Amino acid sequence: MATIATSVLMEDTSLTTFDQSAQTCPEALGTVYVAHYRHVLRVCRRFFRQREDAEDAAAEVFLKLHNILDKRDKAVPFRPWVSRVAGRHCIDKLRHSKLERNSCVVGAELSGIRDDSTPSPLSQVLRMEEHRRLREQVIRLPERYKVPLVLLYYKRMSYSEIARALNRGLPAVKMMLFRAKHQLRRNLGNFEGAAPS
Repeated sequence: MATIATSVLMEDTSLTTFDQSAQTCPEALGTVYVAHYRHVLRVCRRFFRQREDAEDAAAEVFLKLHNILDKRDKAVPFRPWVSRVAGRHCIDKLRHSKLERNSCVVGAELSGIRDDSTPSPLSQVLRMEEHRRLREQVIRLPERYKVPLVLLYYKRMSYSEIARALNRGLPAVKMMLFRAKHQLRRNLGNFEGAAPS
């Protein structure tokens, strides 16, 4: 009976000391740590299978206490409050570890993953061939279509810049580009139809 009364008295004394001087005196945190560590560890053990994980979580709870003490409701006794803090911390820790596990590719080596960022030699050759055919067909276009297309795609000029360069209105340039693209598509379609299979 004397030990229970002593532990309750020690809890009340350490709690009062902690509430009054935790922000200014680190020894108060040490006193509360000694008085409540086993209880917090028991709470953490309910969440973690490994004892080391529970011990880490309990230590993190006490590190967190001095930051959240001012949010504590004084009407709630300290032990239930610290139990709630420990439980929420353990849940957060479990969620975080689950997210880490789900975001990792287990057993995958980076050397086995194909790199699609650099094209294969075959795709490079095919792309060069497409560019060559496209250039040939652009060269075959009438001058009124070729110039706006070259300015748009090769010189990277905007529609308004092309209009100024050709001394034309913006609607006229848009119409020329529309007709030029249409003619180019038709020429490419005819060229592919005539190409040997």
